[in-house]
Amino acid sequence: MKTVEIVLLIITYTLLIVALFLQLICYKRKIETIETVYFTISLLLLILSITADTVFIPFSKDMGTSIPTMLSMVLIAVTTPLQVISERKLKVPTKAKKSLFIIAGTLICFTVAKNFLNFLVFVEYLIAVFLGVSIIVSMIIIQKTIPKTITASTAKIERFLTYGFIMVISTSLLTNYVSELNNINLKMGFLLPLIFMLLAISKIWDDLERLALFKAKEISAAHNINNYSFTKREKEIAELLINGMTYKQISEELFISIPTVKTHVSNVYKKCQVKSKFELIKLLSI
Repeated sequence: MKTVEIVLLIITYTLLIVALFLQLICYKRKIETIETVYFTISLLLLILSITADTVFIPFSKDMGTSIPTMLSMVLIAVTTPLQVISERKLKVPTKAKKSLFIIAGTLICFTVAKNFLNFLVFVEYLIAVFLGVSIIVSMIIIQKTIPKTITASTAKIERFLTYGFIMVISTSLLTNYVSELNNINLKMGFLLPLIFMLLAISKIWDDLERLALFKAKEISAAHNINNYSFTKREKEIAELLINGMTYKQISEELFISIPTVKTHVSNVYKKCQVKSKFELIKLLSI
């Protein structure tokens, strides 16, 4: 591997780790979905495994795709539609999710057993099909629905980079299998690091926007809260409600009982002339 490629990889890993760190911060503040975090982790695992294949493991025709790479692809096939669904807050039947996990679990078992059972060489083909179907379904959902938890400025470029990359990987798997090549040598060169760099940058930008909006919302809410004649405790509870906490979480945070929390919340609603948490957040976040 050339020095330039190594430098690109180091930059890529750094950016992906920063993106993951920001996503975890956003998730903790309830402005990012856990599925997006899992998806980023899957991408990080994939590039790590491909790097290991390229740098440390010499490919041979009898070797085929490494187990870590195949497992990473299965994870991406699972997290891709889940991320798209969570971004759009769509309701999916439990049976559909169970089927997805059952297929993924079966492929993982086949992948692990591939080294011991020669007749499981077709597992690469199955993973390619699974990944391809996952991408197609995700793209259909993207075309038919509107994201609700991702900022508009980065949605298009992130989709293009993410699904374009996954489509390339899936096509490579399928092509290699059909052409009866037992090994899949994914030589990265400049392509994969650059794609991952752009993807990581878009994710970082998106999460920074989320955090900026969240901070602005907090400041706005704090300003509006001061316009009402709340008691000290009511003000604390109103702020926690706006930050997305449940009654149970508020009771644990303030060391008070849930009935007491409900009483204070009721008083807050009356003073703000609202009937729900949603109306309260909307009112105090203007």
